[in-house]
Amino acid sequence: MYALLITFTSSVDAEDMAADAAHFAEAVRAVPGFVAKTWLHEGAHHGGFYLFTDRAAAEAYRDGPLVAGLRAHPAFSDLEVRGWPTNTELGALTGAIPAPATA
Repeated sequence: MYALLITFTSSVDAEDMAADAAHFAEAVRAVPGFVAKTWLHEGAHHGGFYLFTDRAAAEAYRDGPLVAGLRAHPAFSDLEVRGWPTNTELGALTGAIPAPATA
C-alpha cells in the first residue's frame, strides 16, 4: 500500500464546494488502485489522505487528470502532494489498512 497526503487552500466556502466534492468523490472511487480517502477540512484548508494499492497507482493518480484539475482550479492555491509507503501489518492492527491475505 502507498499513501498520499494532498492539501490545498480554497477561496470557496466548504458548503459551496459540497456538490462538486461529491462528484469528485465518485471520480476518485473509479481510479485504478484506489483504496480509501479520509477528507480533511479546517477553515480554508482542505485535502485528503489517500490510500492506494501500490506506489504506481498513487503516482498515476498524482500525475493524472483529477489532481491536474485541482492544480488548475482558480479557487485553489498552495496545493501540496506528499507520498509515503505504508506499514501494512501495523495498519491492519489499527484498522487503517485491510489485513493482508494469508495463504
